[in-house]
Amino acid sequence: MKDEYDFSGATRGKFYRPSSRVRLPYHRASQSWFDDVAVTGRWWQPEFWREPDYLAASPWSQERLDTAFRVLMQLYPEDQAKAALSWVGVRDATERARRLRHPLWPLLACPMRPDLSALLRLGFDAVDADALHQPQLLRRLRTDASVDFKSARFELRCLAAFRNAGLDVSSEPLSDPGRSVDFRMELQSGRFIYMEAKYAEEGEWAKEEQTWFWRLSMPRAGHADISGPPISAHVRLTEKFQALQDTDEGRSFLRANIDEIALKLADTKLSLARSGGPFPASESVDGLIIVTVMGPPGDATSGNSTGVPTDSRHEVARVVGGAVVRSAMQIPPHASGVVLLDPGMHAPSHLFVSELRRWMRAEGAIYPNLAGVLVMVEALIEPEPNMIGRIEQFVPIWRDETPSWIVDGPWDALSDALAARDREALAHRAKISGDGENDDILRSAVG
Repeated sequence: MKDEYDFSGATRGKFYRPSSRVRLPYHRASQSWFDDVAVTGRWWQPEFWREPDYLAASPWSQERLDTAFRVLMQLYPEDQAKAALSWVGVRDATERARRLRHPLWPLLACPMRPDLSALLRLGFDAVDADALHQPQLLRRLRTDASVDFKSARFELRCLAAFRNAGLDVSSEPLSDPGRSVDFRMELQSGRFIYMEAKYAEEGEWAKEEQTWFWRLSMPRAGHADISGPPISAHVRLTEKFQALQDTDEGRSFLRANIDEIALKLADTKLSLARSGGPFPASESVDGLIIVTVMGPPGDATSGNSTGVPTDSRHEVARVVGGAVVRSAMQIPPHASGVVLLDPGMHAPSHLFVSELRRWMRAEGAIYPNLAGVLVMVEALIEPEPNMIGRIEQFVPIWRDETPSWIVDGPWDALSDALAARDREALAHRAKISGDGENDDILRSAVG
């Protein structure tokens, strides 16, 4: 069967499909490309990583690129791509929005240059971690749930770092169905330590809350028809709304009912605006929202919305009390363990360190076998004047009584391996010669 496109030689392909009309330009992430990949599943066509411009911009050789994309094509074959791009051609706005939440299609369509490509980085980690022979991890890397994918992606990155650092690590080491710790690492002292890689879902909560807030604060929230006269109203989210945001059960309720809540809000605004006053007129929507209408429809002179304020300390406490606690519970009670944590947030690092240390002395005292937490942080460095780069690395936070055989473990080597791709990309940008200087310059810049 002949391919729809002939991709030999260039980014733009020759269109073969009869009775169809291609929409130019045809390149990755164009509408024509999405239309085609939704049918064929061949997200790797055209083979952009072999283009001269891509190679010229790459810190990595053609051989390494080919190896990474060869594994990626097996990791995400045609059926996976078709499922990820099932939103293409869907006309119903609600269903299209639901399908657009699939985490894989932005990855497979990634148009970024090689040093910034999340797709290429995933390919490198999949090669280093031998992901195709990790069935549980492989399944999670193909999930359509965003948080589950991010969790699997972080676990893959950690496993790749272990392998690149030359550490003796086994995956899924426990047979206990009640515990599912991710790794066990053998140390040179003859001892071992369990490790749980955790992506903090709580780090995404603030972004999700912002989405809910905007959903409810839009002037036409809940109405498909935008042709009616505007209504001037003040919308305030209540403490009850905040309480729902602070629990898994409450958040599940909000995810399932936010559209219905928005519709009730819209109906309440309209009812108040048509009530004839006196104005301002206020009413509660299920105790979650207080809406105050300033006048009849068409008299829109002002309006505002007040959400639940973002508190950095509160956000940090949610991550520690959620992700760290869940991880500590996975460690066998008569063994020592470490949590590798991706906070998934932008709260100040010093607040996170402070809260972790406070928690270890207080509530965390009931988990004495949790030796510490290695937090992945982003460091901005300047290897050359006027050039800023970013490197992600682990910063260890140890419990006060953690023994030296754990504290003195191979954590620096692990952190260096985690940052290896960042260093390679930064060295390429800085055009530093490969004579051994790169690591010294970049390490000193990280400080």
